[in-house]
Amino acid sequence: MIRRAKVYDLGQPYWQGMPVHPADPPFQYYLYRYHEHTKKLFESVAPGFADSIGLVVTSMHAGTHFDTPIHMSRNLKVLGHDITPYQQDKGYSNLPAGLHSVDEVPPLVMRGVLLDVPSYKGLQTLPERYEITAKDLEETESSQSTKIGDGDCVLVRTGYSKFFTTDSDAYLHKFAGLGAEAARWLAKRRVRLVGIDNLAAGVPTPFEVHNVLLSDNGIFLMKSLYLEELSKDRRLSSVVVVLPLKIKGGEASLVRPIAIA
Repeated sequence: MIRRAKVYDLGQPYWQGMPVHPADPPFQYYLYRYHEHTKKLFESVAPGFADSIGLVVTSMHAGTHFDTPIHMSRNLKVLGHDITPYQQDKGYSNLPAGLHSVDEVPPLVMRGVLLDVPSYKGLQTLPERYEITAKDLEETESSQSTKIGDGDCVLVRTGYSKFFTTDSDAYLHKFAGLGAEAARWLAKRRVRLVGIDNLAAGVPTPFEVHNVLLSDNGIFLMKSLYLEELSKDRRLSSVVVVLPLKIKGGEASLVRPIAIA
């Protein structure tokens, strides 16, 4: 199967100046060691040797990233637990049963189902600030042979991933997304992870969608995915592989997921 399959990169690139949520710090990458400098530094012990080393300063929510349930809370509660006693400057610790920091999330290999909402509607991209409804998701699923099962990863396409590298204003401020009703529909389907190709998942605001998926139901969430190639090739079913970084006490992780189909 692997020999015949194609690997789809679902991650977006990272660079200084990339679009990030206006409330978040910018992504920064610097070379802090240059080859010509380290050649001089090591000349006496390793003649001819040189290297370069980069430094990243970022939030865990820049670009393509993976949220655990502890990223958001409803009235300071996640899955019924008061989250405040477990947070500190260096991250979360001693979380109660049922809650996990990102280092405790295992490598995820799941069946993936693409819900290509604009394609179902005969569009390339959903209208600006369009709120995807539960009916939209249900009709999109009904129109295709691939159905959602328990524990699946559902990938919701809006068409806005193409603006990530070409039109920051459209990506940051005009994206379509899930409505709260659609998030509840996904939760009822008992999915394990929801991925979407926009900045903040929800429209008109991101908060209720995050709370429904993360705080209320413990469903993982990925944002800023690249889903255009899956859509173009009509790969509605795939194997999705997600490997979050094992950041001790972290609530989220930058990630480069793939789909195999």
